[in-house]
Amino acid sequence: MTDRRVIRTNQALRAAFRKLAQQYRFRELTVQQLTDEANINRKTFYLHYDSIDDLADSFTAEIADQLLELLLREPANHDPLHHPGVWFDRLDAFFEEAPTFYTFILNSDDYSFLSRRVKHRVATGLAASFETDYGLNATDAKLAVTFLIDNTLTLFRLYITGQLDLSVAAFRERIVTLNLRGMQGFLAEVKQKK
Repeated sequence: MTDRRVIRTNQALRAAFRKLAQQYRFRELTVQQLTDEANINRKTFYLHYDSIDDLADSFTAEIADQLLELLLREPANHDPLHHPGVWFDRLDAFFEEAPTFYTFILNSDDYSFLSRRVKHRVATGLAASFETDYGLNATDAKLAVTFLIDNTLTLFRLYITGQLDLSVAAFRERIVTLNLRGMQGFLAEVKQKK
């Protein structure tokens, strides 16, 4: 069982990071600022995390794990080719319900490196599913998943930040069409080469 003090300290550090990340650029954040905000000493910080980057990466893992669970959730209709729009519907619900900080991380220019880490982690987690679902080798599965995840999350970023003047229905239609046609073309090409 984890010590309650450890849990409280970890929660305080994560809350401090969430607050300060929205006030400072990542490279401007200091351990001293975080520990002051969390009301702990510097040594305690280093008992929990190796660096600020390590603390930030804990959010990457948390967000990626939630996205993976969402995209692979049963029923097993996580297949974007045979169930067009399922990813959109699930991601739209995620962004509607996600803590403001998740949306901030996934849409912030200064914290975009964390968004890239989330995309990579999600793509890696989905690759095995695509190998099975589409009969792809590991390389092609990674390419297909990376294409879908990167495009989908990038387009959500544009939409959420108001860079696309579309209704939700029109936005959904475009994402589904782009992903579906891209995947269909890719799979047809891969099968043709076999």
